[in-house]
Amino acid sequence: MKVANNTFVTLTYTLHNDTKDGAVIDQATKEKPLEAIFGHGMFLPRFEENLQGLEPGDKYGFHLTPAEGYGEYNPDMVFTVKKDMFMENGTLSELCKEGNTLQFNVGNGIMPGKIKKVSLELVEIDFNHELAGVPLYFEGEILAVRELKEDDFGGGCGHCGGSCDSGSCEGSCEGCK
Repeated sequence: MKVANNTFVTLTYTLHNDTKDGAVIDQATKEKPLEAIFGHGMFLPRFEENLQGLEPGDKYGFHLTPAEGYGEYNPDMVFTVKKDMFMENGTLSELCKEGNTLQFNVGNGIMPGKIKKVSLELVEIDFNHELAGVPLYFEGEILAVRELKEDDFGGGCGHCGGSCDSGSCEGSCEGCK
């Protein structure tokens, strides 16, 4: 079976900074592979494009620009706030330390932000993805590809995760139409 949308893929990967010889950023091994549903936004779009049509045993290697990966670094995503925001009973929270990544409640949900600098009265927080602006190189191997099962979605439809009754899906994916 080939890697395609609506398949369950098991794979290894090594993610390098910029080139095959770049520093290793992350990896999934044969002992601890990555397993995920393909074509449902669980991977970077260009990552998925590069794996389309591969079969178990196929090896891959490809480069992604920052724009194809986690986006360009955006200096407008760095904010400075008053240190008072981190005070608890007159004391600075233990969580407010340079290098810590915290979850912040922003206008449209929760977003991770890394504390870049803590000064006398201000805290600088960077909301860029940690790999924003970084060129990426992925290499790895497809270990297995199979059709989706209903329990891949926690008991929902094997195509879209919607509720199914007697084989009639209430979801709206292409596989259910």
